[in-house]
Amino acid sequence: MKGIIFLLFCSLNLFGQDIDKLHNLDFVESYYDSETDKPLYIYDRVNGEIVGTLKNSDAISSWYKIAIIESEYGWFKIKNIQRLPNAYKNYDYENHWVKASEFLINVDTYDENHRVYLYDEPTKTSNKIHKIDNFQQVNVIETNDLWAKISFMVGKKKVIGWLSFKDQCAYPWTTCFKNE
Repeated sequence: MKGIIFLLFCSLNLFGQDIDKLHNLDFVESYYDSETDKPLYIYDRVNGEIVGTLKNSDAISSWYKIAIIESEYGWFKIKNIQRLPNAYKNYDYENHWVKASEFLINVDTYDENHRVYLYDEPTKTSNKIHKIDNFQQVNVIETNDLWAKISFMVGKKKVIGWLSFKDQCAYPWTTCFKNE
C-alpha cells in the first residue's frame, strides 16, 4: 500500500511539473518589458474584450513571460503566461490574446564560435541580412512556427529580421543555450 501511495504521489508531482513548465521548447517565448508603465492587457480575441490585466511588479527581479502559439496582425495568441522568478505564478490564459508590443527576447553570442544571424524569411535557407555580434535586447513583432521576427536599433538604423529558435532567450538576465 505504501508503494502505491508513493507511486501516486510521484505521478502527481510529475504531472504538476509538466503543467508549470518553465522552459517551453514548442513555442516562441518572450518576456514583457519590465520597465514599461503600461499594464499587460489580456483579450478574449483579436480586438476583443479585455479579460485580464497584469501590472508590472515593483520587484526588480520579477517579469512576465509568455509562450506564443501564433501571431496575427500585431497580436500574439498565448499558450501560457507566467510571472517569474520571484512570486512565481502560472496564469490560465491559454488561447487568449495580447497586443504584440513591449515583448522582448535577448540574443547572446555566448562564445566566440557562436554566430547569430537574422534572415529575411523564417528559414535558414533564406538570405542572411544581419549578424549580431554582442548581447542584444530585441522586440518581438511576429512569429512563424519557432521563428521570431524581431526589430532593434543599430545607431539610427532599424534592423528587422527573423531569428532562429536556438538564439532566442525569454529571460532578461541570462543566456539560454539551446541545441539545434
